[in-house]
Amino acid sequence: MKSVRTLWIPRSRTLAVVFVLVFLAGPQLSAAWGAVADPEKDLPYLDKLEIFQPGEPSILYSDRDEPFASLAPDFRVFMPLARIPKQVQQAFLDAEDAQFYRHGGISLKGMARAALRNLTAAKLKEGGSTITQQLAKSLFLSPERTLARKVKEIRLAQEIERRYSKDKILEMYLNAIYFGGGAYGIEAAARTYFGKSAGQLTLAEAALLAGLPKAPSAYSPFNDAKRAKARRDYVLGRMEKEGHISAAQAKAAMRQPVVLAPFFQGRGVAPSFVDFIRKELEPRYGQVLLAKGGLRVYTTLNLKMQQTATEVLHRGIAEIEKTQAPQRNETAPESPLLEGALVALDPATGEIRAMVGGRDYARSQWNRAVQARRQPGSAFKPFVYAAAFDRGFTPASLLGDFPVGYSIPRDGRMVEWSPENFDRQFRGQVTLRRALEESINVPTVRLLEAVGVDSVILLAHRMGVVSELRREYGLALGVSEVSLLELTSAYAVFAHGGIRVPPRGVRKVAAPNGDILEVSEEPGERILREEVAFLITSMLQGAVERGTAKRAKIPGQAIAAKTGTSQDAADIWLVGYTARLVAGLWIGFDQVRSLGSHESAGRLGAPVWADFMRRVLPDVPAETIPIPEGVFPAQVNWRTGLPTGPEDPEAITEFFIRGEVVPPEAEPAESPPEATAPPPEATTSPDPMPETPPPIRPSPLPVGGTDR
Repeated sequence: MKSVRTLWIPRSRTLAVVFVLVFLAGPQLSAAWGAVADPEKDLPYLDKLEIFQPGEPSILYSDRDEPFASLAPDFRVFMPLARIPKQVQQAFLDAEDAQFYRHGGISLKGMARAALRNLTAAKLKEGGSTITQQLAKSLFLSPERTLARKVKEIRLAQEIERRYSKDKILEMYLNAIYFGGGAYGIEAAARTYFGKSAGQLTLAEAALLAGLPKAPSAYSPFNDAKRAKARRDYVLGRMEKEGHISAAQAKAAMRQPVVLAPFFQGRGVAPSFVDFIRKELEPRYGQVLLAKGGLRVYTTLNLKMQQTATEVLHRGIAEIEKTQAPQRNETAPESPLLEGALVALDPATGEIRAMVGGRDYARSQWNRAVQARRQPGSAFKPFVYAAAFDRGFTPASLLGDFPVGYSIPRDGRMVEWSPENFDRQFRGQVTLRRALEESINVPTVRLLEAVGVDSVILLAHRMGVVSELRREYGLALGVSEVSLLELTSAYAVFAHGGIRVPPRGVRKVAAPNGDILEVSEEPGERILREEVAFLITSMLQGAVERGTAKRAKIPGQAIAAKTGTSQDAADIWLVGYTARLVAGLWIGFDQVRSLGSHESAGRLGAPVWADFMRRVLPDVPAETIPIPEGVFPAQVNWRTGLPTGPEDPEAITEFFIRGEVVPPEAEPAESPPEATAPPPEATTSPDPMPETPPPIRPSPLPVGGTDR
């Protein structure tokens, strides 16, 4: 702080300025004069400038150590004036206030010129502000354009000039001004737009940044590259005119292309993932340290895959909306937006590679990949089949697809519930493989009854489904609500040979000085026998080859996937995987609403999911899921599950766990059981059927899934 200010502006000169403003904007005379007559009234507390030293934000890095986001509410990095190159300083001075070192905080000429333009425009549009006035405005005053505020700005600028040296004012300005994209100050702007420190900026880059404060959004190179370049060239022209660079330097800089770093782009690519990381780290580090502690958080996010996920989801939802348009009330003032979420992770490490939590983060910050819980429909079925394989069933075991009824308690009385299939048809005896590949409901409910609701719930929880699961037969059809991330991570157990590695978004956290604070290494835990996991994978590959997930097929890729459609097609799911990537997709409305009575995940969701996988798999290690030593192949008939030869047109290679017996030749049952009878395959089950169903919790039960 300076004790004596040689450039103090006399009060008479201040009054002259006010007179010009008031003369040109008479209606606001009273408010303006009141502000200048009592200069201390309503003026901010200037002492806060003494502690102006924004903390270093914590930065997120991608899986390839590329910086892509800040954990601070806004991005600020303090940079002393001595470390800001003179050329960078001069670019701002020439662009904003060439007379900065020669005036006392205000420019009479500039303000008079602005006042005349405002008078012509019949409203206050231009301020003629000096750098000192801009500093006062950015730190202390509201953005409103009124004469009263303008007078306060003048008085505040005078007070700042009286208290501080010109260099200190310029330093505060260069660290406080907003550059767009959440970046405040020259250092944050340099990192945001060019991925480098302010001390490394070229002349062309410095000129581009110097042109941003006037209108950060309008001149942003990410919003309008042509306009940003024109503004940059204007600043270069000003620097040449003021004699701070030569004509040759100006021309050379103008020829430079605008090359931007991926840092700023990454901030917009993964907002839901950034929130996910913040919520994970806050309990350990606290909000203040995350925002201002300068931590370096090395995440698992792959920026290219994230960008692809965002683009694919947005385009896919838009295409679905086109098909839904005739069914929607287009005249409704606020027609609900179709939403979606997509998450992808490495099943071997649990590392999250991409996470899109919604269609428009600016409109809604709700992370539908993590926070939303919806009914997964038939996407839950693999857990039922995995539990069955753990109890001795095989893919060739027979299940009864016949009408069946259950008496369940509802509102103090017993009611009948009869699950149905999508097409309202029954197929008689079907193999487990066919039941899962074609997503047939009734046999799956019978299988759940055979293996026990509790065993399926326990297995699903161990595999990563953390949401509460209802103890009822509707569980087989996905009536219990789950999140996309937990369902996707549970499928990763199948992809990783039965070993669960919890999903994670952080690899390590380092202090500003480089010291490692934590390293995230999640140990794997075996949940399923490798043989059981492989049988599920084989059946889900069959669902892609000839079942409900046919539209998820990608030539040359061994894709395993399962569709899921909740009651009335309110939720569309598809979760699938290869050996090194598992991805989950959800599409629906935030408020439960049908996408169409005949819609299904196979028709709407599978093409979107396949588009994503088709684009990202070339960058994923090409590995196949091996056949375990404990599994052997055998030729069986696809419909009956009975042994057959290569001459059978319906012969398939089925897989069995060693020690289990291939079903002997036998005639299937000729007549269906009574509607309330236990499942007919009780004799093929290695365990006895339960005598009574488990307790049923009141909840709406689906009649039939819609997985076609």
